[in-house]
Amino acid sequence: MDDPDCDSTWEEDEEDAEDAEDEDCEDGEAAGARDADAGDEDEESEEPRAARPSSFQSRMTGSRNWRATRDMCRYRHNYPDLVERDCNGDTPNLSFYRNEIRFLPNGCFIEDILQNWTDNYDLLEDNHSYIQWLFPLREPGVNWHAKPLTLREVEVFKSSQEIQERLVRAYELMLGFYGIRLEDRGTGTVGRAQNYQKRFQNLNWRSHNNLRITRILKSPCELSLEHFQAPLVRFFLEETLVRRELPGVRQSALDYFMFAVRCRHQRRQLVHFAWEHFRPRCKFVWGPQDKLRRFKPSSLPHPLEGSRKVEEEGPAGDEPAESPSETPGPSPAGPTRDEPAKAGEAEACCLAVSSHPALPCAPVFVNRPFWSGGRRAGLAFLSLMPSKAFSE
Repeated sequence: MDDPDCDSTWEEDEEDAEDAEDEDCEDGEAAGARDADAGDEDEESEEPRAARPSSFQSRMTGSRNWRATRDMCRYRHNYPDLVERDCNGDTPNLSFYRNEIRFLPNGCFIEDILQNWTDNYDLLEDNHSYIQWLFPLREPGVNWHAKPLTLREVEVFKSSQEIQERLVRAYELMLGFYGIRLEDRGTGTVGRAQNYQKRFQNLNWRSHNNLRITRILKSPCELSLEHFQAPLVRFFLEETLVRRELPGVRQSALDYFMFAVRCRHQRRQLVHFAWEHFRPRCKFVWGPQDKLRRFKPSSLPHPLEGSRKVEEEGPAGDEPAESPSETPGPSPAGPTRDEPAKAGEAEACCLAVSSHPALPCAPVFVNRPFWSGGRRAGLAFLSLMPSKAFSE
């Protein structure tokens, strides 16, 4: 299923090989029966490279977007083919984040954005120049005035407390624009904002925001905020595959968002979660079916307190909320929003990420409710760090 040249998510290491051998020895008969029952899921053979589909074809047929796969693999492996530009000592990304220069073209200082653009959704939507300055990458984007990050700039970004604070504020600004709130800066936990219905509607209608979200997922990982990645990806997978609120984001979440997460363990957890909730499961092409069936998600230690439930508070304002689930789009598995929540439903383990600098990939698990048994057990989210070659 996976191209080893493009996707290292399911490459076997020694631990994987030992686990597979143990499972074959201890559970061979059970695994054989399970594989026989799931035989219809593996009827499609791997496509030859020449026949791999484009992004448009992947949306129409459910096939994997191999251009996206190569792009995300290149990013996760720190752009091995990248030749850094000669900047002659210029550091425009640093100067912008130090509030010394305006973004180009026709821009303003970063403090003006962070202080005055919070609720200006029309400006955040229609202005296409600022996003590359707020979330710089080592690869170029469509705004040629914005320069790619240099390794020298990356080191200063990581070491400056002032810049790190502005990065988090920029992240919170864009999350709010998408109807999401950052509930915990330390773990990256995210949840729905009170005005999420209208903001989700905008996300479904304006597909260019998928490119922005890919950039927003990539940039913090480059700049020492990698623990923001997995929680946000998990949020989008749950909204697209389980609750079906964001059909316009679904393809990008599968092709790009999942594979922006650099930690392989977290990435496997996310791909497995997507596989569990994708329908029909036999059409899931973002991971090998045999390994996904054998994969064992991590167990649950203890809950994280303090997460709030937006739905209990009700939507902001007095206007009746419009349901984004009515927007036409794909229909992956998951119940409708009208099904009642039932007490005593099983709770799922949602992955968060430790902010400990020495263990950027150490998982922290939190007991959070989600869809169970075809019914809604709760509405609070807890999280668990795509772009095209030239992203916005």
